[in-house]
Amino acid sequence: MFIILRKAKNIFLITLGIYVVSIGAGFIAGKADWVDFDKIKDSSIIKFSRDLEKKVPGYGHLIKKYKEWHNQMRDKYLSSKDSFGMGKLIFINNWIVANLTMMVRTIFVAPLLLIIPGKFFQGVAFADIPESARLASVFLLEFGGYFLIICATLSALLWTVFYRTFNFASRIGAMIGGFKLIGLAFAVSAVTMLVGSILETRFIMNLFEKFGG
Repeated sequence: MFIILRKAKNIFLITLGIYVVSIGAGFIAGKADWVDFDKIKDSSIIKFSRDLEKKVPGYGHLIKKYKEWHNQMRDKYLSSKDSFGMGKLIFINNWIVANLTMMVRTIFVAPLLLIIPGKFFQGVAFADIPESARLASVFLLEFGGYFLIICATLSALLWTVFYRTFNFASRIGAMIGGFKLIGLAFAVSAVTMLVGSILETRFIMNLFEKFGG
């Protein structure tokens, strides 16, 4: 496993650098009022990126059906003030469904070109959100999980296509190495997203009781 992690190191570092620079630039631009949040949100490239997974044949239909079920369960748990049910729903959504969606988006390579504008927009959005230690913690924990899955999937994809470049003996060996890395990423993200789900649940339930309950 150490050899696999070493092979993936540069991919993780390059992707992290792109994320940090893009989000940081968006945050600075948002705080300085250099950009208009609403105009960026309604731009064609952000709209395209936002619902990209819905355009994937088969998966797009499944994700629409899931979101309908998810919204029904969310409303049910909110109305009954069921924190445990809400926590389970958030964890399942983040760890399984959202992670699978990140994998699907990454596999289709083209979305990689959308990382910079997408993360820039995310930075602008953060600039408009009131500062909160809990929100920051939730973001870091859940973002960390998604980041691991995205980088692991990207590594598996690049290894399989360019297996000689990454010093794998065969394409099958590269693919197996990629699956192992994705499995490790899922295991680690389960821990970060479990903690993130607990914090997110508390925030949502407190907010609902304050304004809607």
